[in-house]
Amino acid sequence: METKSSNNVFLYFVKRFFFVALLIFVVSAWGVLTQRAQYLEIVKNHEVDMVKSNISTFNTWLESGVAHTAVLAGLVAEQLNGPGDSNIKYDRIANVFSVFGSQCSGCAQLRFLSTQGMELVRVNITDGQPLRIFGQYLQDKSGRDYFQEARKLKDEVYVSRFDLNMEFGKVVVPYAPVLRLVKKIYDSSGNELGFIVVNFSGDRLFKLFRSTGAESFGRLYLLNDRGGWIVGPDETYNWKFLFKHEHGLMRDEFPNEWSEIKGQEHGQFSAGSGVYTFDSLNSNSFYYELRQDVVFNEGWKVVSLVPEEALVVPRRNLLLSLLGFLFLLVGYLFWRQTSMIVASEDIRTALEESEKRFMDVADAAGEFIWETGPDGSFVFVTGRAEDVLGYSAEELIGRSPFDFVDEESSWDVRKEFLDAAQFGHSFRGLVFKFVNRDGRKIWLEFNGVPLFDAAGTVTGFRGATSDISAQKKALQDLQDREDMLQSISDSVQDALVLMDENGLVHFWNPAAEKIFGFSAEEMLGESLQCCFFAEDNLAPDGERGDGEYIDGLLSSYGSFTVNVRRKGGEVFPAEVLLSPLRRDEQWWVVGTFRDVTERKEAEDKLRKLATTDPLTGLYNRRFFMESAEDALERSCRYGRDLSLLMLDIDFFKNVNDMYGHDAGDDVLKALSNTGLKILRNIDVFGRIGGEEFSILLPDTGLEGAKQVAERLRAEIEAKVMNTRSGPLKITVSIGVATYNDKTDTLENLLKAADIGLYAAKEAGRNQVKIQLTPEN
Repeated sequence: METKSSNNVFLYFVKRFFFVALLIFVVSAWGVLTQRAQYLEIVKNHEVDMVKSNISTFNTWLESGVAHTAVLAGLVAEQLNGPGDSNIKYDRIANVFSVFGSQCSGCAQLRFLSTQGMELVRVNITDGQPLRIFGQYLQDKSGRDYFQEARKLKDEVYVSRFDLNMEFGKVVVPYAPVLRLVKKIYDSSGNELGFIVVNFSGDRLFKLFRSTGAESFGRLYLLNDRGGWIVGPDETYNWKFLFKHEHGLMRDEFPNEWSEIKGQEHGQFSAGSGVYTFDSLNSNSFYYELRQDVVFNEGWKVVSLVPEEALVVPRRNLLLSLLGFLFLLVGYLFWRQTSMIVASEDIRTALEESEKRFMDVADAAGEFIWETGPDGSFVFVTGRAEDVLGYSAEELIGRSPFDFVDEESSWDVRKEFLDAAQFGHSFRGLVFKFVNRDGRKIWLEFNGVPLFDAAGTVTGFRGATSDISAQKKALQDLQDREDMLQSISDSVQDALVLMDENGLVHFWNPAAEKIFGFSAEEMLGESLQCCFFAEDNLAPDGERGDGEYIDGLLSSYGSFTVNVRRKGGEVFPAEVLLSPLRRDEQWWVVGTFRDVTERKEAEDKLRKLATTDPLTGLYNRRFFMESAEDALERSCRYGRDLSLLMLDIDFFKNVNDMYGHDAGDDVLKALSNTGLKILRNIDVFGRIGGEEFSILLPDTGLEGAKQVAERLRAEIEAKVMNTRSGPLKITVSIGVATYNDKTDTLENLLKAADIGLYAAKEAGRNQVKIQLTPEN
């Protein structure tokens, strides 16, 4: 048996256990799938039998109703053809109805209608007790669908649609599902005498439906042939199609399933929601032994849905748990055996490797020492590796040196290691770029020797690695400096000027000629003062700079922005960078100049966009809040007065709705212009919402703020606003708040003004209200 190292225990275990595990898995999978297929077949067959049973029950119930209606029609015809006047005949018919209805289970109502649809005799059956209805309670049924359809027939029994019982045109509550059977009555000469209508209650049928549905693996539904829910997924679905004809249909929520069901009499199919089984009862499938002709208004479908979660094999989890336990138990036994085999060999080889490892370490020099295994990953690393790569020795074990190689050096590193492994030679002075834990790229130098097994095959390497990033950086810095000087001399986009310690120009590149307008011949040996003028610049204190200020700028180092002049006298802003240079025992100054005119203009535009509202030109919400915070801080610090107005246009929504948003925009701009004319330069006027404005009044007390608010309100009320939809007049409501011990924060000050604003609106609008605290 070949020797196994401890780090290969898992691989050896997998090799031995793989086929056993595969066999267990295949047999288990076959058993589970077979069991599921058998269970699915049982469920499908059960649902088919149950749906057929429900259809048979429905057919039997309907067959009984047709037979009763035919018999009752004969009895009524006999009474009508007998002696006596109409009232006597109607009394006899009522007696027949009472006896028949009290004995017939499920009969809810019996009626005799004239040929014009008027009820002549009506007997209601409640809990088996007959009750005859007289006089004004007899109703005209000529407009009902079942009467209109029955008039077209001859001797057939007409079966209406399943719906809810109605009295005087309204559905009876609680709902009473009924099925109406209608048959014409003829005299002995074949003349029409009227119609017999028998209402059969669906309660008994639905009870049978629910009781058999309890035996289903899923849910049973009853639908008409249009897909209307008679018995749906829950009570909210039932009969909904009667009240909203295009709602309460199966196709609304299950369109794909309904398209499969509606075109077939019976069937079974699987969908995403489960297994559907269905059967139909209609004029084609109805069976009646007496062969009485029957005409259906609609057909019905019984549908069974077994959801996916109900198709799970019972006790499947228990079976899977047992299989999992078996798998783990067998795996544990194999693992124990494998560990014992490998452990015995590791003890013997560990002593030999330990002695040899530390002898080789003495031959290597470097900042950290390492050893790799046959797969190229670290099996031993000294603690110094963390100082270089940032990873601890424990983190590096099991990882390959290639994991840390920079992508640029990846192929070269792999090639060197592969060549050394192939030919079994040592390597020294291999320098490559690596990436440490912080993402910083570092240069490492590798030295190593190969390790061989008894057969002379290379099984890894031992070696030492040094961090030479500092040396590489020094070399790179020298190279970069040379490249930089070369690039400067070749071409730059900015003006490049070299001046001596007296300020005289010694180098003037083409970009400088283009920016300043002076040629190199004009500037060499001259001072740069010809491009700088004191009147073009402001000193830090806001005053125009003098000659000493300009001299100070040119004699300093660093970056700054200053206004300079072209040869033609045009002034433009320039970004200047001055750097000292020591060469040939003399100090020089290297200056770069960049025309930043476009950037300055863009900054000014961005500054305006960032602080103003684009529609009105007023300050926007963000700038207003910043200004308010600053003003409040000054008031707190120096004890100055400060007031705030909150202004809102009354009924502004009506302006937008009636005249359009263009007119609304014109109103907002006109109001802004009116306010700016009234307010002082130090006041801050901002638009903080759609039609909501706020005004900050520095150094203004409560009385002064109230006067400003009243003047502003009056001016706006009196002003005619010219808009694109014509002249308009508006009013505003204003809330006034002032700085005090309860409004010492911006939030409280704004809240107080806002409360005042809403108080003005509640008081009738077009008013000014003062609020001194942030509480109502």
